[in-house]
Amino acid sequence: MREIFRAYYKPNEEELSEIWNEGIIVLDTNTLLNFFRYTPSTRDEFLSVLENLRRSLWIPYHVGLEFQRQRLEVINSTSQAFSKITSSFEKAAKDITATLNGYKHHPSINRKELSDKVDELFNTLTENLKFQQEVHGKQIIGNGDTDQTFIRITELFDGKVGDGFSPLELESIYKEGAERYEKQIPPGFKDSSKSTNQYGDLILWKEILQLGAAKKMPVIFVTDDTKEDWWQRQGGETQGPRVELIDEYWTHAERRIHFYEPLRFLEYAKVRTNITVSQESLEEVEEVSNAASRARRVLRDRQSHLEAQRNNLLVIHAQGSGRSLDPVEIEELETQYEVLASQLLSMETHLHMRKAEVDKLMLGFNVDDSRIDLKNFGRDIAERRDEINSLEKHMKTQEVQKKRMQHKLRRARNTDPGLSHGEKKRLMSIEEEIKEVSLALEDLDNG
Repeated sequence: MREIFRAYYKPNEEELSEIWNEGIIVLDTNTLLNFFRYTPSTRDEFLSVLENLRRSLWIPYHVGLEFQRQRLEVINSTSQAFSKITSSFEKAAKDITATLNGYKHHPSINRKELSDKVDELFNTLTENLKFQQEVHGKQIIGNGDTDQTFIRITELFDGKVGDGFSPLELESIYKEGAERYEKQIPPGFKDSSKSTNQYGDLILWKEILQLGAAKKMPVIFVTDDTKEDWWQRQGGETQGPRVELIDEYWTHAERRIHFYEPLRFLEYAKVRTNITVSQESLEEVEEVSNAASRARRVLRDRQSHLEAQRNNLLVIHAQGSGRSLDPVEIEELETQYEVLASQLLSMETHLHMRKAEVDKLMLGFNVDDSRIDLKNFGRDIAERRDEINSLEKHMKTQEVQKKRMQHKLRRARNTDPGLSHGEKKRLMSIEEEIKEVSLALEDLDNG
């Protein structure tokens, strides 16, 4: 049974030993580009492991090409991060100040005291970030550190790059890719909406299959791509590579292909090479990989939210306009809408505060700390979470009411079947942001 359904079974210790002893190690583009994201110590330890495994290394031509194309962009993005974080600090400070200004006549809130503390906090953060930027400029960019990394990677794969495909072969792969993506045959179908390089994953996979057919050797594939067209997922957990990919490689090579994410690969490889890799380096490799995954998740959530906003705007417009209310009715409706919007803003602020309190309590929690009264701690957490749940439910109800009032106001004000100037402006803004988010997702998926 294991032989017939081999793709559904993880390799045992004997099989793993055979794969590591005889196999070819293939790295994807993201894994190579991550070396420009690691700190020097982590990069050096990881590269030392790979240098020890040099005889087994190989990369597809497409991986090498994408690495060359994206290397400078990744290096530049590490420098741009400082200005982006600074902008985030400024925006956060303005948002907090605006929220505080909304409570000018609150009997208990001391706006000046809070504003001064906010200014002090963000000034400290900005100064700290400036110092880190100076260190980055001197130690990473200024002393040619990135050039040294580029040279080491170049030497590592000298004579170990695939031949690639001819234009005619690529055209055939594109045609096959369109059919595979339609049937959601991995890999690459999650990239079907990309404007560029939508067949990149399929091209590198085809090169791996070609290698397997020629060499009849097992392969270790190291990828930082966590999408569902490479990995089998159940209940949010990764269960291993897609069984279709294991079977397809076996059909070509009659040997096994085994997948690793960079952290797991490094953990196994350091044991086999007897090269010291610090726990800090392992944690950083995991952090860099997780950061990309988190960024993809946030961007996809934002993309869905924007698309929902766009569709809602179009649906409301499509429903048409009704009779116009008289000026008094419109004024009353506008007043009700403003009150409701203000209440929602206040509830949102309160919700953020309660969530921050829970996070702070959980962050300071230590089960071994004798000073903590576990019973009271659990009660405090439960009470805050109950309040959070209650607030979220109430806000959902109020949001529905707000949308209904907004719709009624639009219908009352506008009898023109075309979009109003404000609606057109809002729709254009949403479309532009959707485009930006889509491009950011493509950049992440490409490297």
